[in-house]
Amino acid sequence: MLLLTVASCLLLAPVLQGVWGFRTQFLFEAGLFLCGGGWLFRKSLAGGYPVFFSDRKNLPLLPAVFFALLSVLLSPVRALVAPEWWTFAAGAFALSLAASLDAVGRRQAELALRVSAWFIVLLGLYQALVMKSPNVSASLTNPNALALFTVMLLPAAAAWRDLPLAGALSALLLFTGSSAAVVALSAAAGLCLVESGRLSFRGRGPLLFSVIGSAVVFAVWRSDPSSLADRLDWWRAAFRMFADRPLLGAGAGSFAYLYPAYHVVRPGEAATVYAHSYYLEFLAENGALAAACWFWFVAVRFRSLSGFRRYSAAAALVHSCVDFGLSVPGNFLVFCCLLGGSDPAGNERPAHAPFVLTAAAAALGCFFSLCGTFSVQLRLEDLRTGAMSALSAGDFPSAERLISYAARLDPGNPLVPSLLGRMRMRRAFESKDGGKLLEAAADLERAVLLNPYDVGAWRGLETIYSSLGGGAALEGLNKRKAEALR
Repeated sequence: MLLLTVASCLLLAPVLQGVWGFRTQFLFEAGLFLCGGGWLFRKSLAGGYPVFFSDRKNLPLLPAVFFALLSVLLSPVRALVAPEWWTFAAGAFALSLAASLDAVGRRQAELALRVSAWFIVLLGLYQALVMKSPNVSASLTNPNALALFTVMLLPAAAAWRDLPLAGALSALLLFTGSSAAVVALSAAAGLCLVESGRLSFRGRGPLLFSVIGSAVVFAVWRSDPSSLADRLDWWRAAFRMFADRPLLGAGAGSFAYLYPAYHVVRPGEAATVYAHSYYLEFLAENGALAAACWFWFVAVRFRSLSGFRRYSAAAALVHSCVDFGLSVPGNFLVFCCLLGGSDPAGNERPAHAPFVLTAAAAALGCFFSLCGTFSVQLRLEDLRTGAMSALSAGDFPSAERLISYAARLDPGNPLVPSLLGRMRMRRAFESKDGGKLLEAAADLERAVLLNPYDVGAWRGLETIYSSLGGGAALEGLNKRKAEALR
């Protein structure tokens, strides 16, 4: 069961990223917690458990997950970011499971990753060569995310001596156009050569230094200056978010919702939902406590890695300095499995039943809690889809009825009154119904009360109050908006 769980994670996580949504996330992560928890329960009955669960160097992982959860629970947009914490928890659990594989199991799990890599390569090359797509992303939703997957897999392909896969990944990397990926691979290659003793100032050392240095210089030279300017703005916004909530942050995934409050968009600036620096984004979203524990844990695990996993992790960590690839669930889960797969084979100890049963109960408890969380989310998604279909068909009463039911189902979710308010506002302006316009204003006021960073809701209220003559209501609105969106 352990091998099946880890292999499924490596095989399916990158492939399913292209269709990742509430339903896919629920099925994938629920399966991970259920199977992994069941395996732990069986281990407790057999009287042994993997050393990972008692090794002191792994202790920071538990407080990292706890502080990240606390950050979500105290988030100003809690209802919006709750599902994001589950991905972090699933990655941490997958890491512990991957670390529990023996040598044979790790080799078999690598086969699943190899199959996944070929799927990504073939799909990406099809997009590039047949569909002539300008943004090649395979199933990873974005060229930057694909670039990170590629730099993680190239060291693996070299270790497997799979030259066709290495060549195809290299070609795919060119289509992504990622300068950060070139720098990341150069760093991983330099680390490999230094640790193997091949990179020194004698013999061929200077030549290798020149090749790696030239690759880095070329990558920096060909990078887009506007992309760097955008990143500086995004990093400043992330740092300001962190400064406002330094200890616990604003919750996993909150950057996308809070960003408008910390940055004024420049004309022509690229839109984003990521900070384009995994470290800054994690710090701003989860706070210093979770970040200190997580980064400490990653550093300790990295020191213990060997073989291609060490260089794959090095490339991913360097790439993540200036990009968001690890914020994408498919990449994050693969990274966690690679980070975990380094403990000695067959390293088990006699189990204290309460200890292993507690770990199993925690995993199974996550499964049931996940079911409860996503049952509401999936119902809301179905209602939203039905409402949008009714709205497209011009059936305002049905759309309004569905969203009103969603508001009763989850009264703390700010997306519901925001959508309901915009629907009623549209209908009110089309029918010139002042009563409906006031109902729309009440909905949008509730939306900004639940989520003061909702730019669309603020804009809708400005439109409504302006149409009603402005005055004190509009003046008060602008004052409240200025306080929220600084």
